[in-house]
Amino acid sequence: MHQRLSHVAVTVPAELLSDARKAEWLAFYESVFGWTENSALGIPGERVLVQLPADGDPQYLTVRASAAPMQTSGYEHLGIWVASESEINVLYERARRYADQNPAVQLTDVGRLYGGALHTFRVRYVLPLAIEVQCLGAPG
Repeated sequence: MHQRLSHVAVTVPAELLSDARKAEWLAFYESVFGWTENSALGIPGERVLVQLPADGDPQYLTVRASAAPMQTSGYEHLGIWVASESEINVLYERARRYADQNPAVQLTDVGRLYGGALHTFRVRYVLPLAIEVQCLGAPG
């Protein structure tokens, strides 16, 4: 049986779904990752559905307003996999350029773990979950 992750849902303070704030954080995720809002499935001021670029089955992030928004301690994250070191480098550079302009963007350096077999970095902006990007690298 093959299973695929379809979506992740997070709750945020309602003000993050105001038109101005939503446009701000959506611009970040679109320019770094290519994620786009699916406005047909959203509810203004209440729910935003963010579509991830994916081959095959849809993958998305649901961001919902809540009076008791999600609390995280720093480790919680959404992991995404890319096919190559060059792809991870492209995403990292996009995130770094954003971080250079906005101190609210939290970005780690690209790490090479397990003797260089796994390349990874994390970035977090506004939403309660960091995004961890990973790919297999050439062991070194």
